Amino acid sequence: MMGGAIVDANGTSLATARWICLVCGYVYDEALGIPDEGIAPGTRLQDLPEDWFCPECGVGKADFSPM
Repeated sequence: MMGGAIVDANGTSLATARWICLVCGYVYDEALGIPDEGIAPGTRLQDLPEDWFCPECGVGKADFSPM
């Protein structure tokens, strides 16, 4: 651990975040992923495909803000 953060062998943070859709309020929790849509737990928002969209309202990742 570096500075209290959980990191991998390369020093990359393994902490996950929650993101809220600014349009509809849907919360994407990186720790949970969306297994029903093939998104594994631990998948970061930035690692989702560029064409990923909010499952509730259809907007893109740019319309999500960290919680």
